[in-house]
Amino acid sequence: MSSGFIPIEHYRTKFYQKEKQSKRFQDMSEEQLVEIAKKIYRKKEITQENNSYYHQRSISKLDRYQRTLLYLTNPNIHMDIKTFDERLAYLIMVADPELITFKEYLKRNIMSIQQISRIEDEAERERLFTERSQTLNEFETTVREQIGFFDVRLLKYEELFFKRFYNERELITEVGQNNEDNFLLYSVLVNSFDSISDQRYEELVEKAQTWLSLVPDKHRTKVATYSITNQKKLLGLNTMTEQLAFFILVTDPNLDMLRIYEEESMMPNVEERIIEAFGYYNKELLSLEKKFHTRFCPDKKLSIWTETK
Repeated sequence: MSSGFIPIEHYRTKFYQKEKQSKRFQDMSEEQLVEIAKKIYRKKEITQENNSYYHQRSISKLDRYQRTLLYLTNPNIHMDIKTFDERLAYLIMVADPELITFKEYLKRNIMSIQQISRIEDEAERERLFTERSQTLNEFETTVREQIGFFDVRLLKYEELFFKRFYNERELITEVGQNNEDNFLLYSVLVNSFDSISDQRYEELVEKAQTWLSLVPDKHRTKVATYSITNQKKLLGLNTMTEQLAFFILVTDPNLDMLRIYEEESMMPNVEERIIEAFGYYNKELLSLEKKFHTRFCPDKKLSIWTETK
């Protein structure tokens, strides 16, 4: 029997018919996850033991995905796997246990149609729509190459699954999405870094060094934004002030942005040089670095124009 005999779209549509029942894995416990893992193992054993056909060839990743959909849409499945979230977890743990679909998506900066539509310049809109289409195609191709299939509807559930069960265990180290500006909007709420003691600052420096040892140089500011926004508990960051201090420690510990600002007399030159050096510019971050400099390294002279204590 070949994989082509299974109408995959039929069973995929049938599987997602009950997705309104999903509670975003919030009602699922770690114990339930363990039980699902046991069910998967037992199912694997039964397959190997009772069907000699499977001894004669290796099952492809696409086969595994299709046969899992077939199993999970069996009307009697509710006797073994009761809720839609449990079935989602089963599908993810069998077909994409490394959450490749979610992690590959995170690596790419894919603008939404709404974001692009708000851009007034028609030529720029067309360019961005083309770029978006190319990026989505690359994303799909990469996922298919790694796990044998592409299920775009599974993407959001993999993200929810990760955040429910792995968010405080596994640090995400590759992110291509641009969310720095949204994160740094909160910097206006921080008047100073005085609430961070010297001892706590040293602890943050150690945390930053550990983080830097795990994260590739590429897109570091993007990964930092994701880490602080989504994995602050894993990082042990307790307040917004600590989060902003940590952001500076991992993205610009030498305050080079502030140095460029001190060296240049015209803001267009400041912005141009910072974008060239860091890949992005945010005026709130400059203000934040001034406060950081005042609190933690007032004796650090950035340029001949820098005032020190």
